[in-house]
Amino acid sequence: MPTKTRYLTDAQLTVVGRRYGSDEIALEASEALARWRRDVAALAGYGYGQSALDAFAADLAQHTTLRVARPEAVAEKKTAVVTRDKQVSRGWAWVDRVSSILGMLARTDQTLATALATARPTDDAGLEAGIRALATILSETKGRLAADAQADQRLAEVDALCTALQSSPGTVHTSKGQTVADTAQIDLCDGKLYMRMRDLNSAGRASIRNGDLRAGLGEYTFHHLKNSGNPNPVPAPAPAHAPSQGQTSSSQSPAA
Repeated sequence: MPTKTRYLTDAQLTVVGRRYGSDEIALEASEALARWRRDVAALAGYGYGQSALDAFAADLAQHTTLRVARPEAVAEKKTAVVTRDKQVSRGWAWVDRVSSILGMLARTDQTLATALATARPTDDAGLEAGIRALATILSETKGRLAADAQADQRLAEVDALCTALQSSPGTVHTSKGQTVADTAQIDLCDGKLYMRMRDLNSAGRASIRNGDLRAGLGEYTFHHLKNSGNPNPVPAPAPAHAPSQGQTSSSQSPAA
């Protein structure tokens, strides 16, 4: 298994940014900026002092400029994110059902328990692969299940679910011309802001736990973004010419 790293390329940050609406990123970032300014003295000891704060403020200003200058791209992305969220929610619901069905057998079957734990996805980036892996286990195990467990029904849903998941992340780039480039730039800015806020929240919670900052842990969490698990590591998209990632959480997976 490759070693995990905090480093993300611009291509990977763009993938992260596609997962969230630009309006929600802006709202979250504005509130994060206010908390950061309030707590900068305590956060400086964790690497989030005034210079880092100023850089974040500059990125947020650029984000505002992009949103104002390119409303069509922002609107297109918002529609794509809504569609994606629906497809992802359906995918996680399928994972929950199948995990529950197989989990009953896994209580007394160590091999199955290990396979189930390995196959179950941990974030949206691994959702399609997780569904495929769970479907394989379900197909091999369905003979041990009761008829009313609906194993065949779940297996029949796999291809449609995975096809929808394959198409939804790219829907923000289906139009032609300048809007495509504009949307990609907004995605990148969204991804940068998201990851910086994610790291800031982690530093804030650490400073609270260590007694350096008087605040509730819930302050340093996402309040307006649906969390879909840890976006790291995110595979970089293949080049176009090449052959052929108090805490809140989503209802389907652990929050960052």
